[in-house]
Amino acid sequence: MDKELSREVIRKQKMKRVFRFSTYILILFFILILFRILIQPSIKRSRIRTATTEIGAIEGTITASGVVIPEFEQVVICPMQSIIDSVYHKAGDQIEKGEPILMLNNEFTLLTYEKLKDEYKLQKNKKTQLKLAMERELSELQTQSDIMELRIRSYQSKFEAQEQIYKVGGGAKTNYDQAKLNVEISTLEKEQLEKRIDNHQKSLEADLIEIDLQLRIQQNRINELERQLELAETKAVRSGVITWVNDNIGANVNKGEEIVRIADLDKFKVESKISDIHASKLIIGNPVRIRINENDLEGKIANIEPTIINGIITFFVELENNTSKLLRSNLRVDVFVITSSKNNIIRVKNGPFINGSGKQDIFIIKGNKAFRKTVNIGATNFDYAEIENGIKAGEEIVISDMRDHIHQKEIKIKNK
Repeated sequence: MDKELSREVIRKQKMKRVFRFSTYILILFFILILFRILIQPSIKRSRIRTATTEIGAIEGTITASGVVIPEFEQVVICPMQSIIDSVYHKAGDQIEKGEPILMLNNEFTLLTYEKLKDEYKLQKNKKTQLKLAMERELSELQTQSDIMELRIRSYQSKFEAQEQIYKVGGGAKTNYDQAKLNVEISTLEKEQLEKRIDNHQKSLEADLIEIDLQLRIQQNRINELERQLELAETKAVRSGVITWVNDNIGANVNKGEEIVRIADLDKFKVESKISDIHASKLIIGNPVRIRINENDLEGKIANIEPTIINGIITFFVELENNTSKLLRSNLRVDVFVITSSKNNIIRVKNGPFINGSGKQDIFIIKGNKAFRKTVNIGATNFDYAEIENGIKAGEEIVISDMRDHIHQKEIKIKNK
């Protein structure tokens, strides 16, 4: 027969079951906590970059690529079709103003020049002979005119005498009429002679003008050939450095073909290229910042090429310090065209965490955790990004690319 358990035994058994159950619960709780610790997302601090927000100014910019080029460059072109006879300097040589660089063959031009000079002398001699002949003829005509004047005076005297005799009835009317006719005929002959003299004078002037014009044309051709002969010995019009020279001796070169380039490597400017989607933002006079390594040089847009090639606009930047030691010919640089400016805003260093402007999620560091927060990104440039709301100055934020963690609300930061 079973014996009934005492109350003390029953109580102890209940306590044992409660203890066992509580132990199971506690173990399960610790397991859950451990599991949560093990599965909580984390990232090493060494794998992220952070920056502290601050109050400051920001300039809105558009970024372009640029290359440093000489501010002044002389391009020498071939003045005539010729052959390269000699080359006195090579690319990279320092050259002084007036110093010859290469020599073009000028034998044909020299022959043409001498021929034109001879023709010019013949024309001048022809002018002299024509002038002397015309002046001699005019002198003869003038002499005839003077003789005619004397004859008219003689006829006029006889006519007046016959007129007096006729009036007193002492002479025949035929004598009077003949004397009058002689005066009229001689007067007409003199008028005709004067017209002839005038025509000869005008003819002489016209012939001289024609010859002068021919001489002027001939002189211009001679001057042009003199210039070509002078240019055949290609000389530098300013001091500088030869950046390129056609040193292929014996090569044929055509008129207008480039043969030498000389650059002034003391002063520079920047040739920049940018997509035409930014065309409306490019204005002559806009401030520009040129970045060479970690150094900045200030400048402004000096001019913009009117044509767009393959969707690319080319513009040139005039530098405030165009003699900086940082500048080197053909050096590639970053060009930032400043389009706007804001003061007293919350800003942070720019980084991969920025994805344009507008609303986006970022991570704020608090203690050993990073918490996701939605903010509004305003103006940005290469250095800084404006945070318009949700952040105060002095807060530390992650500026690395956090796209792989953007779905998580918080991330543990491991120091090691």
